[in-house]
Amino acid sequence: MSNPSEIVFGHTVEGLLLALKGRLEGPLRAKLKDAGLDLDRKLEPAYPNAVWQRVLQTVATELFPNVTMNEAQWLLGERFISGYFETNMGRALQTVLKLLGPARALERTSRNLASGSNFLHVDVERLSDTDYRIKVSEGGTYPEFIGSICHHATLATGVKGLTTVVEARQGRAATYRIRW
Repeated sequence: MSNPSEIVFGHTVEGLLLALKGRLEGPLRAKLKDAGLDLDRKLEPAYPNAVWQRVLQTVATELFPNVTMNEAQWLLGERFISGYFETNMGRALQTVLKLLGPARALERTSRNLASGSNFLHVDVERLSDTDYRIKVSEGGTYPEFIGSICHHATLATGVKGLTTVVEARQGRAATYRIRW
């Protein structure tokens, strides 16, 4: 279970909401409120990680009911990146990613992922010019969400033939392998 002092910043939540445009009325709105995200109020500067995890599971279940939760979280990560790139912080990141290219972008993953919360620690290991291992201290309830974020953010660099897999999971930590 997540620590109450672990928070996810409001711009991260904003990115998810932008990815959900057109889907935030009706049943999803009420379910998000039950999960701890009241859309009738102004976004908070930060949310407890426990609320964020519930929100991700709620949204994944609602948007992708006919696939496993692991696959739903991967699809949600893809959708999240498109929404996040619409935020001020995300637009700036997308511009930087295009300039850096895949290798340098991955080497900055720790900084990029850490900007969304106060608790995520990332270690990036370069195995070769086109092969990286990323260890994340908090892979979330379903590590596919963060794996998908890494994958789709790296695709924004213009790289071709990218593959990303969840290589291992130990407690809350997850390890991803990214190659092209």
